[in-house]
Amino acid sequence: METYIVGLALLIFLALVYWKGKAAIAAGLDKKIESIRSEIAQAAQLREEAESLFAEKSKLAESAADEAAAIVAQAGEEAERHRRNAVETFEAVAERRRAQAETKIAQAEAEAVRTVRAEATNIALTAARQVIRAEMTGARAEALLDSAIDDLPGRLG
Repeated sequence: METYIVGLALLIFLALVYWKGKAAIAAGLDKKIESIRSEIAQAAQLREEAESLFAEKSKLAESAADEAAAIVAQAGEEAERHRRNAVETFEAVAERRRAQAETKIAQAEAEAVRTVRAEATNIALTAARQVIRAEMTGARAEALLDSAIDDLPGRLG
């Protein structure tokens, strides 16, 4: 019987706790539910931000790859342009040097011709003097020789 009374007292105690504490327990549970809902909303918002950042970074990575490809292509074009410029410059320099060499050769040939003509003129003058001295005598020969010598550079030039 005592067990019976203790059980009945326990039930009455629990009923009183439930009746008086029902509002406080419900308020505590509601508060806990609201904090859980707030955390879930915050987690959802963080997830959306993370997905947005991931999408943005993915686009940046794709655009970086495209940009890198464009830079490589531009560098290739630039290298080809520099190569063409170098070839053109080399060809121009080679052509200019060839023209200079031809000019120097032509000048050397002209100088050689002038030297040969001058030497031939000197030899001819010397030979003419010797022939005229041997065949002509006197003052007339001297006058004729001097006149011919004076006229000769004008005729050869």
